[in-house]
Amino acid sequence: MKSWLDETGVDYPKEPSRFPTGREIKEVIAGLQGFDVKINDNGTGSSWQASIVSKSGGDSGEWTLLNIQEYSGDDEQQKLWFEKGWESLIVSILREITKSSGPLVLIADCGGEPQVIFTTI
Repeated sequence: MKSWLDETGVDYPKEPSRFPTGREIKEVIAGLQGFDVKINDNGTGSSWQASIVSKSGGDSGEWTLLNIQEYSGDDEQQKLWFEKGWESLIVSILREITKSSGPLVLIADCGGEPQVIFTTI
């Protein structure tokens, strides 16, 4: 990822990072205030999804779908992606995850510059 970011001219912190574990993702989701969260857990080796919707409703409030294509376990690193939703909520969730994983990159499927998400402690 670093070499690709270098090629695209996107700055990033020079600290180590990794994909978050299943447990880290679940802890961040569980800590969300003001949101209804519904988990679709199909077990290890299958898809995992969290529907995250503002308590004010998806028509007026923030929402997103957090996906893991092939969930490998609570203590294993997970490749996650978001299926639509509010960018502000996605960034907020990623910022919380980066407290344990280090910087992550948000790449919109509709174009635009990649965003490096990180938390300064």
